[in-house]
Amino acid sequence: MSLVFTQGDTAPDITAIIHQEDNPTAIVDLSTIDGVRFQMRRQDDHRYTVNAAAAVIDGPNGRVSYSWGANDLAVPGTYLVQWEITYLGGRVQTTSPQVTVTVRRQ
Repeated sequence: MSLVFTQGDTAPDITAIIHQEDNPTAIVDLSTIDGVRFQMRRQDDHRYTVNAAAAVIDGPNGRVSYSWGANDLAVPGTYLVQWEITYLGGRVQTTSPQVTVTVRRQ
C-alpha cells in the first residue's frame, strides 16, 4: 500500500488495522496491549524519522492511529511505515509488510 502526503501536512491522521502476519484475514486484538508505536523511516535509511506513541482507537478490531507532528512530514521523499506493538509482559510484534508513504513537495 502506498500513501501520499504533501510536505508540511499534519492531517489527516494515518490509521491502520493490524492483522496477523501468518493469517492476513485475522485481526490482532489490541484490547490488552501495553502500547503501540508508529515508526517511519526514509526508504534509504535505517534510522527512524518518526518513532512515537500511537493511539489504539478500536482495540478489539485492531485499529490504530497516529496524529502527525508538526515536523513529521517536513522533508519530501519516500518513507517506510510500520507499527510496533508491545504486549503486556514485554513481548514485541512489528507489522509487516511495511507501507510506503510519499511526501511530495508543497
